[in-house]
Amino acid sequence: MSQVMGVMKMHVREKWGWFYTPWIILFFSFFVNLVIGFLLDGNDPMYTGGLMSIYIYMLVMGMVTISQMFQFAIGLSVSRKDFYLGTLGIFVAMSAGITIVLFILTSIEQWTGGWGVNLHFFHLPYLHDGLPIEQFSISFIVMLHMCYLGFVISSVFQRFGRSGLLIFLGVLFVLSSILAFLCTYYEWWMDIFYWIAKHTAFELALWMIPLVIIYMVVSYWLLRKATV
Repeated sequence: MSQVMGVMKMHVREKWGWFYTPWIILFFSFFVNLVIGFLLDGNDPMYTGGLMSIYIYMLVMGMVTISQMFQFAIGLSVSRKDFYLGTLGIFVAMSAGITIVLFILTSIEQWTGGWGVNLHFFHLPYLHDGLPIEQFSISFIVMLHMCYLGFVISSVFQRFGRSGLLIFLGVLFVLSSILAFLCTYYEWWMDIFYWIAKHTAFELALWMIPLVIIYMVVSYWLLRKATV
């Protein structure tokens, strides 16, 4: 357990990566949209996708975590299992922390009528419908999904190298192309859209949980086999 906590402390020392940069990016986007909202006088609702920047950033952090920390941790005699568990801990903690802050900002946005200019930056229709616990769960699950998606991609690179990663991405591209062709050929697209439309964002987010579990298992297996 002490080594697991040690790995988490290693991650936390990277303050710019985990604490400063994601909020700088997000708030820069927010203030740009806020200024635009003031210039437009707030007569009409203004919707923006700037919130996605922090989710994309966490995907990137998941991808660079291994390259930044794995070799260093192993050099300090940290086991692969402890490195994995420590990284899991930081992913969960950061996802929860960011979700709490976003939930507070969402509430403030609602109370202030879109920051006084009818701006919908943190609180978006459909995504933030439902009970507060559902809104919190959506953000947390998606955040954790992005972290582990990046982590499993990085694990493939650590295990098989650049060529292995390119082959992996190539296989995914081919499979995606085949699936898209089948959906077009058998006219499944409308059925897929109808299925998505009849589910809430919370219900769709729950489908990410099995994916996160798969990412966790695969990334752990890859790290167990990876060379330093």
